[in-house]
Amino acid sequence: MSAMRNKVLIIMILAAALLFAAGCSEILTPVRPSSSTCVPAPGPTVTLPPGKTVTVQVNEKDTSYATITVIFSGGEGQIATKDIVVRVTRADGEVVIEHLPAEKGAELIIQGTKDTDRIEVYVTLNTGDTYKIMDQLLPYRTRG
Repeated sequence: MSAMRNKVLIIMILAAALLFAAGCSEILTPVRPSSSTCVPAPGPTVTLPPGKTVTVQVNEKDTSYATITVIFSGGEGQIATKDIVVRVTRADGEVVIEHLPAEKGAELIIQGTKDTDRIEVYVTLNTGDTYKIMDQLLPYRTRG
């Protein structure tokens, strides 16, 4: 019996050493879930180069349907804009990716949620360079 206990003890020590070496000994602290657990925090954005700036307008969510309206407002870089990608990460985890035409007044309507969603806007210039010009959270607000 003693030999069997020694083998079990050696296996347990070996398993603990492997866990420690793998970095699994870290103590995790619980994180309180927020109302939008699937939506990552916004990241950094950049400014387009001089002479290449464009404006993309994002309206507040519609209070009845939670739709998000995105409008291309133009700018001096409109002629140099090859593509505009709008990415919405919804509170339910779904990711919606749409292309906004680089034509003044072009509009997208994207279905959001009745919670906080995240919107990112990427502009690709005719040089092939892509810039993230917007990254923000869009909360749902009720009337009243």
